[in-house]
Amino acid sequence: RYDGASNFAAKNKWGFFPSVALKWNISQEEWLKGAEKVDELSVRASVGQTGNDAISAYLSQAAMSSSTGGYLFNNHQPVTYYPGRIESDNLTWETTTTYNAAIKGSFFNSRFTAELEGYYSKTEDLLLQVKTGGVTGYANRWTNIGATSNAGVELSLSSRNVVRKNFSWDTQFTISHNRQRVLDIGSEEYVATYSSPAMGGNSYMIYGYVKDYPLNSLWGFKYAGVWHNQEEIDRNQITRSMASLTASQTKTLGMPRYHDINHDGVLNMDDLCYLGNADPVIYGGLNNSFRYKGLKLSLYFTYSLGGKIYNFSEFYMSGGQFTNQYRYMVNAWSERNPDSDLPRAGFYGIAAPSDFMVHDASYLRLQDVSFSYSIPLGSKIKKYISSITLMMNASNVYLWKYYNGFDPDVSSEGASSTLRRIDLGAYPKARSVHFAVQIKY
Repeated sequence: RYDGASNFAAKNKWGFFPSVALKWNISQEEWLKGAEKVDELSVRASVGQTGNDAISAYLSQAAMSSSTGGYLFNNHQPVTYYPGRIESDNLTWETTTTYNAAIKGSFFNSRFTAELEGYYSKTEDLLLQVKTGGVTGYANRWTNIGATSNAGVELSLSSRNVVRKNFSWDTQFTISHNRQRVLDIGSEEYVATYSSPAMGGNSYMIYGYVKDYPLNSLWGFKYAGVWHNQEEIDRNQITRSMASLTASQTKTLGMPRYHDINHDGVLNMDDLCYLGNADPVIYGGLNNSFRYKGLKLSLYFTYSLGGKIYNFSEFYMSGGQFTNQYRYMVNAWSERNPDSDLPRAGFYGIAAPSDFMVHDASYLRLQDVSFSYSIPLGSKIKKYISSITLMMNASNVYLWKYYNGFDPDVSSEGASSTLRRIDLGAYPKARSVHFAVQIKY
């Protein structure tokens, strides 16, 4: 492949992405043809490159911004233009090199099929927006920076459990594991891909790239409850083991506090900790299909075990001042409830990003239920109608979860397309049920 994209700088619009794939059907070899229980056995391998141009047009070029918020001249407020974006004259393709290998086998007259696949990919020249020094006059710029890796394994199993004239039962099962890492981010200490609301005068990275950490890492402070009494506040003046967002909060009972990692008495970026990975440990699906005469039933489950998610709404709904509040706020700290570790009512949220609002994203979902029934027809009716089938399909039927939000399997609109599992108040997925009648003549 030789692809071109006008998104990039003039000298970097084209990219070359070769690939090759090989497959060996072992079951066709003479020495294996006598294995009656082996229907198919094959191995395959591939290596290749792909390019990513998923940025908006013209981002490599300098741009002007406009404003009408200036001074009045001759009773008019003129439009002013000023440089709004710095040129990225070396911006080019993000390139991924992928290695893939798999083995597949089918046995016992195709009653059982298994496929095991492993892969490794490395992505270089990531298309990222990084901050620039304030002296440049620009807040950030687009550049190719860093490298990430992606490695995983997937096992697929398919079984025809029961095969009878009037009854059959088939099963398909998949289980996958994926591991993503940040290998390099150039001279940057970190690259924030999403930040917290600017409360208390500061905004902090909650999703971001840090070298040698998972690609979808969550970052924040270690929540340490609230200030319960004056004795705790006085003791902390010596130990400096905890801190609040501001100096006034550090002296106020019922205000949230966080672990001061470097014991300097100030809460800042140096106290951010790795809070987990948005990627699950394992994930996959299970489908069972049943047939009894004219009845057919299919049940499809999806699952995800492990992984973390930020509930972004808790920035606003866990302090008792604005908007609705989570139910747990009835146990907020007060003089009559001094042992609570929830902030006092009237405080604007647990403002600093922390593990308080990071939750287990594991779930089991009954994704689809399909049912059909073919009505038996008499010989007289079959002269005119060959079959009548009643059908029903339901999607997103039920969800089992630990998460206190609507759904842990979300990536909210408005967040970066590179992020996995960020809940910015995403609307819950709809449950749908469809009915149909199929008549064949």
